[in-house]
Amino acid sequence: MSKIAKALVDANVVKFGEFELASGAKSPIYIDLRILPSFPKSFQLISDELTKIAKKLDIDVVAGAETAGIPYAASIALKASLPMVYVRKRPKGYGTNSMVEGLLTKGNKVVLVDDLATGGYSKLNFVEGIQKTGAEVKNVLIVLDREQGCKEALEEKGIALHKLITLKELLDYMKKNGLIEEEKHKEVLKYLEENK
Repeated sequence: MSKIAKALVDANVVKFGEFELASGAKSPIYIDLRILPSFPKSFQLISDELTKIAKKLDIDVVAGAETAGIPYAASIALKASLPMVYVRKRPKGYGTNSMVEGLLTKGNKVVLVDDLATGGYSKLNFVEGIQKTGAEVKNVLIVLDREQGCKEALEEKGIALHKLITLKELLDYMKKNGLIEEEKHKEVLKYLEENK
């Protein structure tokens, strides 16, 4: 876990301030995993760790969630020699009007790959888009879990959430290594506890 935390810290993905999340909720911390591919060493390590998990799953296809999940899915697909597709947030309004780009057939076992998870709404939307093709999703694979309800929301639908690290684990690593002040550590943990 510490090598994963170090790779994320080295890529400077942790931002403190006041941020609006995709859900509309406010947060004192933002994890910008979209910048990770700009740091090849960190991205390589994270991709390798994600691929180790993916190879243990019963899957036929890797699906990247638009847009943050696409580079992770592409890397996993190449390393694991699996086909890849990506799934849109909503159907494109022209052409095939599909949510999924790439080849999926009925019965394909798909792992949805994204950067992180918060409440789960967007993951369920992506899963629904994949399911409309007749493919099935039993696994979601992410880099970081904010532990704010996604795991439980997916479990209700019979889907397992696999992650490399939780936000609390990352914060604990930063505190242990003098990269975050005690006060800031407490503030963010309190926010996470109150916003599950």
